[in-house]
Amino acid sequence: MNKLYVKSSAFADKSNGIEEFYETKKLRRVDNFIKVVLFAAAKTLYEAEISLESEKEDIGLIIATGRGPVKQTCNFMDSIIDGGDVLASPLAFSSSVHNCIETALSILLNFRGSCLTVSQGGGSFESAVNTAKSWLLSQRCKYVLLGAADEIHPVIDKEYGHKIYGGIHAAFFLLTFEETENEFVFDELFKDDFNPSIQAFELAKKYSSFLNKKDARRVVADYIKTYLAGKQKDVFAVFENQRIKDMLKEADKSEKEKIFVGLKLLCSVNEISDAENKDIESVCIESIKKSKQINFFTSGSTGIPKSCIHSQDMIKEETDGVAFLFNKIKRIVSTVPSHHSYGFIFGLQVPKLMNLTVVYKPPIPFPEWNEILQEGDLFVTFPLFLKYLIDINFRFPKGITVLTSTSPCPDTVFEEIYARGAQRVIEIYGSSETGAIGFRESAGAPFFLLPFWNYEERGSEITEVFRKKTPLKSELPDIVRTKGERVFSVMERKDHAVKIAGINVYPLKIEKILKKHTDVKDVVVRSGGDRLKAFIVLRDDADEKTAKKSIRDYIHSVLTAHEIPKNITFGARLPITPFGKKTDW
Repeated sequence: MNKLYVKSSAFADKSNGIEEFYETKKLRRVDNFIKVVLFAAAKTLYEAEISLESEKEDIGLIIATGRGPVKQTCNFMDSIIDGGDVLASPLAFSSSVHNCIETALSILLNFRGSCLTVSQGGGSFESAVNTAKSWLLSQRCKYVLLGAADEIHPVIDKEYGHKIYGGIHAAFFLLTFEETENEFVFDELFKDDFNPSIQAFELAKKYSSFLNKKDARRVVADYIKTYLAGKQKDVFAVFENQRIKDMLKEADKSEKEKIFVGLKLLCSVNEISDAENKDIESVCIESIKKSKQINFFTSGSTGIPKSCIHSQDMIKEETDGVAFLFNKIKRIVSTVPSHHSYGFIFGLQVPKLMNLTVVYKPPIPFPEWNEILQEGDLFVTFPLFLKYLIDINFRFPKGITVLTSTSPCPDTVFEEIYARGAQRVIEIYGSSETGAIGFRESAGAPFFLLPFWNYEERGSEITEVFRKKTPLKSELPDIVRTKGERVFSVMERKDHAVKIAGINVYPLKIEKILKKHTDVKDVVVRSGGDRLKAFIVLRDDADEKTAKKSIRDYIHSVLTAHEIPKNITFGARLPITPFGKKTDW
């Protein structure tokens, strides 16, 4: 028996972003119900690389709807009640019939093959699936675009008394007999006459890629931009460039090789090189879709950077688990690149889940930020950039929520951001390995554990955290103590050991010892291969030549042979990433 497979899928409950697929003038008289359906259908075709403009003779179109556009039906009935048959609204009538969805899709997406609307209450979607399979078996078409759309209007909600999938929702699947990674399995799904398309909505969430092509393209571009931004003086020009091929063309051979190594890890690509003349972007996107995972890497602030693989299920659990924080958000403005775990969740996945528009801006503190931010925005950023905004005396417009992570937000910055007009400030505690773990909204306050985590503790110290649904268990990088049920405070960084010639040494302990020297303003110590290395910042009033000799003599007098850094670098400030985290040098 032929098996059905899903080539692409999409789910929508809002039409934000529909302008990317359709000319605005073509949508002038289209009501919101049809717009949501059009948006979901366009995303499905786009993900399958099918042109929206081309005529579709080999694609069948089937729409399942149990109730049709209920709001327009009510509007039409109201027009009869208010004005009689003579004054009944023709526009409301044309938008109220069940097959108006099929009509709009056929016209705007150029369908020229078989088209059908199925309306059988709670059995509409199941009947549509069976019809789609029969069309494919009879070779009436090569693909079937199967859609389900329904509107739970307040009139219906009042009748049934609950709000599962309240409002407008649409789900689409491009079905085929060609084998893909997703077999279309329809068994063991329940029917609901109140919510006749609920089966389709649940399946669309299951089959939808956690990273569509547009988002995957941004992840790849952000990685390249961030790498190149650290190598060039004109940082703004790097971030404004949107074409991956152009960015790679401008990079020299050694830079390209390093970029390709990073992309192989990030996107789980087996082989990738400029010599193969491949479309780097497409290779990475296909690999992410196939592996259903993304590989973040740590900043290396506690040692050698390492990769942190997050599966589609892990990402979904985290995204669902943080969304409650942003119920009143209208738009997201992000300064964090999407190849970073923090930027990926809050700049890509949360807006997709909540169907919010995202504005991406490079983290450069120019005065125009008060024109960019609008009331109702979630501003996704990090402490170092917030410090920059404070330095230029920036004041936030009314109704802004500031989200900060990547490194601890100092209490002074927290308080200053509130003083400068932010409505809410939310700090996320977590790591690249774990994702978001907890949150707080005021300086000095403890963190609340996010709902998708549990933890193990010894006494009052949390030793490990573990996910409720997906298999992720992790030791925390900090000493964390409970302050109540699911409430905790971060005390200090754990002093993890590094083996030098078989002996355990502790870089954080060595840092504390070196900071006792009167000429040392700041220092970081980490593994430098077979020995330790140190980066030291001298005090502003220190005599450089005298201080360096004094520090070296001090090191040899207070540290063991294994603890002494083999390489010592002096500089004006500690090496940090563009996001304020300590980095390698």
